[in-house]
Amino acid sequence: MNVLKSEIIQRSTTPVGRKAPYYVKGLALGIPIYFVAIHMWTWILSVPVVLPKGGYDFRQVYAASYIVRTGHASELYDYSAQKRVQDETVSQQPIALPYVSPSYEALVLAPLSWFHFRTAYFLFLAINVAALGFCFFLMQPWMHYLRSIYPWLPAALFLGFLPVAAALIEGQDSIFLMTCTVGAWVLLNEERHLFAGMVLGIALFKFSIILPIALLFVFWRQWQFLLGFAASGAAFAGISIWLTGIAQTKLYVGTLFSIAGLRPATNGLAIYPVSWQMMANVHGLVFTAASQWAPKHVVEFATILLSAVVMGWTTIQGWRVKQGSKLLLLAVPCSVLISHHAYSHDLSVLLLPLIILLDGFLLSEALPGNSEHLIAGSAAVMFVAPIMESYSRNHFYFVAIPVMLFLWAVATSLSKQSFAPKQAQSNLAQERLR
Repeated sequence: MNVLKSEIIQRSTTPVGRKAPYYVKGLALGIPIYFVAIHMWTWILSVPVVLPKGGYDFRQVYAASYIVRTGHASELYDYSAQKRVQDETVSQQPIALPYVSPSYEALVLAPLSWFHFRTAYFLFLAINVAALGFCFFLMQPWMHYLRSIYPWLPAALFLGFLPVAAALIEGQDSIFLMTCTVGAWVLLNEERHLFAGMVLGIALFKFSIILPIALLFVFWRQWQFLLGFAASGAAFAGISIWLTGIAQTKLYVGTLFSIAGLRPATNGLAIYPVSWQMMANVHGLVFTAASQWAPKHVVEFATILLSAVVMGWTTIQGWRVKQGSKLLLLAVPCSVLISHHAYSHDLSVLLLPLIILLDGFLLSEALPGNSEHLIAGSAAVMFVAPIMESYSRNHFYFVAIPVMLFLWAVATSLSKQSFAPKQAQSNLAQERLR
């Protein structure tokens, strides 16, 4: 008996990656590398053509930064001002690409406007890559099992997740959102709830995703976290109002209400076309699927109702969870689903719970007859689903279904033994193999 026990202990202390089934290793070898290749292929074929025309989303960020740096922040949300600056500093286009983020973001990025648009684009790319590298560094302790499969696998997952690639190419700020979320999650793991809330509050430039997270934490009564979030949010709101003035702040708020369909459009920013079919959330799914046959008010009611159901279900799932870090992982996919906007690049924030679930539950593939296969499978489907954008952009709203499945997987994983922080996963692996 002692011999058998020592043999089991010796076997369980070998790298867990050696016990991964052959098909897990095969898929891990092929899929992330294929997605990295797609990323690189897009850079080679698309960027040299589109960038000189100023066709990427960085156009709006650059123009807004220029407006703020040149002392015209009081015109930041004026459509004609944005159109003029984009035409003068980037390229001539029939319509302006509107900047609808809080002005403090433009203030932070204002130094980029000292450079020519193309130079600023690549500087912003370098900043985004550095932020992505920082996330990778912070999450090192939670990628133990993934590294044991292949040492390069975590890096391939980071670079191969197509929403991350979209954010890098488009010059979007979604990588910053992910950085703030990862930072808040690490702080929550260290029980530093106040500072975690403050860090997440920095990401209010993506308020359509961040505010649902804050609301869930209200329902879960995470008061220290919310205090930090409120302090951070109040500071950045104050900076934004001070920078643009009361009149522009009112115009900005009115524009947001118009884009949301809560009031008629009153300016050029509000009438900019919104591509609901390219959004992987409840709004995009319901609107695209039902708008052809149902009246507008029915579609809006169905969207609100389904969003409320998702929010309510997530709230109930979180009531049995005590750790703030686990609650944040649960809140992230829910916030993506019920957000007003969720384009491909906005899904970058899902990489945090995605990596955690893959690292915690791929081990289950080595154990026959285990129901945790479904959790690992849901995470794998979520990693692959954004490929829809490459083959059928106008049907990207279908990705909302894998996001829903992924939300279920995160909620289910919270009570599982495999779901544990840092190197404790290797200890749990030993216990499961005994």
